[in-house]
Amino acid sequence: MKASVAWINAYLSPGDLTGEQAQDLLTFAGLPIDSTTPLPGGDVQLEVELTSNRGDCLSHVGLAREVAALSGRGFTPPASAAVSASSGPSAGASAGGVGVENRCKAAGCPAFVLYCIRGVKVGPSPQWLRTRLEAIGQRSINNVVDVTNFVLHELGQPSHVFDRNAVAGSALVVRPAAKGEKLPLLDGQTITLGGGELVICDGPEGARPISLAGVMGGSATAVSDRTSDVLLEVATWDPVLVRLAARRHNLRTDAGHRYERFVDQRTMPAAAARLIELLLEVAGGKVEPTFASGNSPDAPATQITLRARRLESVLGLAIDAEVVERILRAHGFGVQAEGGPDGAQWRVVVPAHRHDVKIEVDLIEEVIRTHGYDKLTIPEVLGVRVAPLQGTEQGRRELTRVLTGLGYFEALTFSFTSGKQAKMFLPAGMQLVRVSDGRRGEEGVCRPSVLPGLLACRRANQDARVHAEGGVRLFEIAAVFAQDASTGASAERRVLALLADAPPAGSAMERKQGAIGTIRGSVERAVYALAGGGAGLAFVPQSAGGLPGVDPSATIMLAGKPIGVLGLASAQASALYDLQGPVAVAEVEIQPLLEAFPPRSAVRELPTTPAVERDLSLIVGEGVLWSQIEGVLSATRPALIESWRFLGTYRGKPLNAGHKSVTLRMTFRDPTRTLRDEEVTPQVQAVVGAMQSQLGATLRI
Repeated sequence: MKASVAWINAYLSPGDLTGEQAQDLLTFAGLPIDSTTPLPGGDVQLEVELTSNRGDCLSHVGLAREVAALSGRGFTPPASAAVSASSGPSAGASAGGVGVENRCKAAGCPAFVLYCIRGVKVGPSPQWLRTRLEAIGQRSINNVVDVTNFVLHELGQPSHVFDRNAVAGSALVVRPAAKGEKLPLLDGQTITLGGGELVICDGPEGARPISLAGVMGGSATAVSDRTSDVLLEVATWDPVLVRLAARRHNLRTDAGHRYERFVDQRTMPAAAARLIELLLEVAGGKVEPTFASGNSPDAPATQITLRARRLESVLGLAIDAEVVERILRAHGFGVQAEGGPDGAQWRVVVPAHRHDVKIEVDLIEEVIRTHGYDKLTIPEVLGVRVAPLQGTEQGRRELTRVLTGLGYFEALTFSFTSGKQAKMFLPAGMQLVRVSDGRRGEEGVCRPSVLPGLLACRRANQDARVHAEGGVRLFEIAAVFAQDASTGASAERRVLALLADAPPAGSAMERKQGAIGTIRGSVERAVYALAGGGAGLAFVPQSAGGLPGVDPSATIMLAGKPIGVLGLASAQASALYDLQGPVAVAEVEIQPLLEAFPPRSAVRELPTTPAVERDLSLIVGEGVLWSQIEGVLSATRPALIESWRFLGTYRGKPLNAGHKSVTLRMTFRDPTRTLRDEEVTPQVQAVVGAMQSQLGATLRI
């Protein structure tokens, strides 16, 4: 923001602030000065850097208040700004025969007030007004428009004037724009509204947009040399809607810049009084005895309790109560000392211009930045208490350790992708989150999955001819974004994504099976490392309805709930990324795994008797899953069986088409003695019988 030192001095006593002093004071208080430019007449132009939460300092009065609090000078705002505009005109149905129909209210336009001033004489501005505006790089237009620009930079309250005789109809209507409506603007361009922007309209039923609310007025009702009666609009708008409209139409204005940082409707009456006073002074005319209003009730003032003990605890510094009260009052806060269970405390009322102050620590920040950060003591030795890592951080580190041990490299990919890539990995029932920022270009979509980033990374490695023993393996832990298609609710999740190349040797089918085996084994190791071996991990093949970019695929289940997907990158995905060989991918929600960390350990004594192992090769249908075989084993569970595990799968001759041979190993043991074959054989036969009856399996000889 550009500011004039002479203008700031107009509200200070003594008004002897120099450019160098302004730079030192404001920079010290967290409002750094980017540059200073000497001006004719001894004035100095400041380029003040402001954070988005300090909208109150987007005005000369706000900067003067800061300087007064920091330097001990007196602060006197404009006299008319200390009274309410309603002390003159009284609220009525219309202003100059024009009413207000606010169809948005608190949702988009909390307050909209309209005044009518008749008999104004539009012409050049007086020298003092031109000097003030030129000192901050503004161009004088005419006395009426210049007053609105002056008050915008003086008090931070944007406003707008309409030519009363150019306004059609009996009311100004505040409403959302319809898609495709046209609006000629003051800068000469005509924009096509996309729908949803707030506009001010006139004509029958508010049919004609005449202003883009909070951003720029329209040319149809602009003030000109022929204007004799004006309508003065003072309003406040939803910051998000103003920001979206400004970005959509690439319009950057001083008014929009302030509305985006919030203008409280409680400051509007004083600003309106100042506007009316100056308009009557420089343009003449007479304000009508009524004004039209479309306001929601004012929000109650925020009250915060500031405890002296808490202030000292946070700062490590005791500050006198009188100093604390003086500082807060200098910034416009209401302060009332009172006793409390923990000692002295204050009830602080936050002024309307400081919407950024919401909690106790915000007040503590105000006190110390004004009192002086240089007064904080810095001990030579700091007592630091070392706390153990949080469980979630320990889990992340363990996950990284396991995956790097399996040969994976951690990737860090971009959060944006193209719509074409994103749709291939968009879960069912969700829709993409798009950004309106034109700088993103083709990558204007927040990623619904990390897999597009990993596939793009794999292509970059392929193009660079990067090779790794056993193939390239990548992983990333990151956030993904989508919206519920039915409710529009945001759905942000953190996931673990994996990518693994197929083995370099073997037939096409063997390479694909090898890739699936690698990625499945990696998911198992990752899940077991965080949730333990008894977590209930299962893989359920999907016949349809999965992600277009993963085919064939399986749903990863944990304790009966889906937590992710696993499979081969589909032919469509491989072609999109120009991959030369098959790759397997997986994506798993990480939060359920971190919540289960650390896994519970089961400690048992080592066995003292030998085990008996028996292998079974069962011929089953292609659709039979290992989880079904395990289910039969769990239900049958012979008395002496200790464990079982999967060994492998065979397809091919002499087996019939549509069948496969699944080999498993069962371990039997008696903890007190050595088993004999005749004791184990009946139990094996019982398992075979259960497999035959429940899965239609036959024993492969």
